[in-house]
Amino acid sequence: MPIEVDAEERLADIARATVEIAREQGTGAITLRAVAARLDRSTAYITNFVPSRAHLMANALEHARAQWDAERAAHLGELLGVERLAALTRWMCSSSPEENVLRSLWIEVIADVRGANRRAYEVVRGVTDATYGKFLAGAGHIVAGDEPVDHETAAHIADILYLYCRGYEVKAVEDPESWTDERVQASLEVLLAALVFDGGPRR
Repeated sequence: MPIEVDAEERLADIARATVEIAREQGTGAITLRAVAARLDRSTAYITNFVPSRAHLMANALEHARAQWDAERAAHLGELLGVERLAALTRWMCSSSPEENVLRSLWIEVIADVRGANRRAYEVVRGVTDATYGKFLAGAGHIVAGDEPVDHETAAHIADILYLYCRGYEVKAVEDPESWTDERVQASLEVLLAALVFDGGPRR
């Protein structure tokens, strides 16, 4: 009888091995052979599920996306309106060793947007587009004076918060010793106060 193979479980194993290699040796060390060795498998076994290095990157990011979705939902809980917007921004500007590894992966992917990493880029783009949509929805709840901000102002606020978070993610990889969570969160609170709280933006 042939042995039934759980493809999703194998892909999850491959994703974990990919991230482990990147954490220990950097993203340049990610190869089909290295992942196969980490799992004590042949390279042919790995290519049955993931045919190229670019697919390794996409697979790791696809599995990370599910993890991010679950973590974000747990962090935001039942929060609504501007409190939810602020909590989302704070969550995006926090880090862990694994988060920085995954950020290194997506930085490599976006640097090769038109090349072999196109599939992985689409994963990254899907995550970032969805996040921007959440910023925009939250910004629509900001009140300036006695009135909600208009759509154009909400879009500007969403742009600023989104770009702040994306800039942080790059600096967290480039210079994590300088751009600590404490430093980033302190400046973020100033930004949130100006844009979201304290009466919102000036008309």
